[in-house]
Amino acid sequence: MNFLPGKRLIKAFISFVSAVVILIINLLNPVPKPFVPEPEIVEPYTGPTVTIAQNGQSEYKIIRGQNCSPSEKYAAEVLQDYLRKISGVTIPIFTDAEPSAEKEIVVGRTNREGVAGYTVDRASLGDEGLTVKTVGKRVVIAGGEKRGTLYGVFAFLEEALGCRWFTPTLIHVPQASQMKIPAELNFTQKPYFEYRDTNWTNAYDKLYSIANRLNGNTFRSLSEEQGGDVGFIGGFCHTFTTSIMHPSKYFDEHPEYYTLGAVTGVRSPDQLCLTNPDTLRIVIEEVRELLESGNSDGKIVSLTHHDNMNYCVCENCKAVDDYEGSHSGTMIHFVNAVADALKDEYPNVAFETFAYTYTQKPPAHTVPRPNVIVRLCSISCCFVHPIDDPFCVEDVTNNIAFYKDLRAWKKICNRLYIWDYTTNFEHYVGPCNNFGVLQRNVQIFNENNVKGVFEEGNSTGHESNAEFADLRCYLISRLLWNPYLDYDKTMNEFLKAYYGTGWQYVREYINMTMKHSGKFGFHASCMRRMTFPGVFILSPKQVAYCNDLWAKAAELAENETHLRRVRMSELSWRYWKACNKRSEFSRLRPKEEWRAENEALYNDYQKYGIKICSAFAPYFSANPDFYSTPDKWR
Repeated sequence: MNFLPGKRLIKAFISFVSAVVILIINLLNPVPKPFVPEPEIVEPYTGPTVTIAQNGQSEYKIIRGQNCSPSEKYAAEVLQDYLRKISGVTIPIFTDAEPSAEKEIVVGRTNREGVAGYTVDRASLGDEGLTVKTVGKRVVIAGGEKRGTLYGVFAFLEEALGCRWFTPTLIHVPQASQMKIPAELNFTQKPYFEYRDTNWTNAYDKLYSIANRLNGNTFRSLSEEQGGDVGFIGGFCHTFTTSIMHPSKYFDEHPEYYTLGAVTGVRSPDQLCLTNPDTLRIVIEEVRELLESGNSDGKIVSLTHHDNMNYCVCENCKAVDDYEGSHSGTMIHFVNAVADALKDEYPNVAFETFAYTYTQKPPAHTVPRPNVIVRLCSISCCFVHPIDDPFCVEDVTNNIAFYKDLRAWKKICNRLYIWDYTTNFEHYVGPCNNFGVLQRNVQIFNENNVKGVFEEGNSTGHESNAEFADLRCYLISRLLWNPYLDYDKTMNEFLKAYYGTGWQYVREYINMTMKHSGKFGFHASCMRRMTFPGVFILSPKQVAYCNDLWAKAAELAENETHLRRVRMSELSWRYWKACNKRSEFSRLRPKEEWRAENEALYNDYQKYGIKICSAFAPYFSANPDFYSTPDKWR
């Protein structure tokens, strides 16, 4: 029997449907006009100035307190170093035993306060707040003696002299034979959050983290001289059955200490039974030993459940959770009991737990103790729409429920922290179009009494920097210090320094892809596949437009460094096209042509040191099948 007419009809029907789909996409996504960069207008400061150094000389001295804190001593040295890098002049450092003079840069607490025309309200500034001002020709940089004065030096270098710490290796230090600052300098900054951290890998660098005011201790340890840090003693997360009550010690003889699992249906070693009194007793003992083992003052102990849904459903745990209307019931009961047992011995220690997956919803009756931190995790959220988007809900993501729980936790929790997600864990090297919501989400956290924020990113960025890792780390760091900064200005400054002359074309690509993410009722979680429409919906002409943007950015690269950065960042765009079989990867092209494009993409991964593609199947295969899409090269 001859089926050829049927095949022809099927092909004709498929072609007709494809044409209709393309027509609809083009109608919904009109062809963009050619991109024309805006002229860069720099408005120079025209107000009165104070000259700190000129022609290789300076009449100024840096003054620090004779008995200043270690971080204020270090702050004076940092200031001296960068002023030398800017002007070529090494301004000497003296203690406040030096007679007072008109031309001084005063760093930290000194005997000048109260007698030289200024005071510093340290009670208001706390450990980290800062104030920078001119008093006549004297420059005052002061703040909290722990970190505030040190932060003040970096703020002064940024605001008055234009320095930036974009990455650990891209530090912008302007050169000036005449080093001048505004004569009426006067600003104060205080942190919005007491705890600020991210695991984007640039933040592991100590100088970068200090300059950008990250203060967590999980990914770098800062000495007292460097201002110290805020954070954890012991494990950082998922501590139950890992660093606390490890099953190798107890499970064989006492399985009742562990979960009667909701998933496994039997006693299992991957969660705890939180209503067993012996479990509580042992956890208190182990935490006490932990606190006795090191410097615990001001630290946080993580009491957090494992990364699975195998919570305990024994009769007692179920009764508590049913009463509280949430599995957070047993967790808060348990953590409160640990906190109560240790609060008198360790009054400056906090005990943190998660509101994560099955514990996201707060309990109906029990309130966390004042020394308990609840860290609410946004794993259920869509990251192309703001957390407070009243229409953002689907089967995978649910911003509406998360925002409701955020507002409920803030009513009962004295110290509410956030664990937020800022990458696509399934596709580290693919587009994660959250630039449009980063600022708004951090603002939402602040406006709901959140005290600390951890922004989880791509912790393997040194081996998978193919998707704006450096830009995202910088923006997050700056937003955690000030959620209300000028976001466009901050991004544009980075892009210009990082990509050079063609930076506006990269910015237009970011704008273009943000505009076309999460459209038509689609959403994007932090593990969304690349072929899902929530990532992008782009017509063929819009794809070509984005191609042209990257080509122009590469064409305008002024040197090999800028070109390398353009090419590396473009890899995420090429990955999306290859996964979706678009443009040069289209299956409408001859097979060997699109296969060659796949191979070229893989070769560029090798060239630029891109080894890791996902958090779940990390490394690219050594022998990928170039007839498959790159999300299969694992």
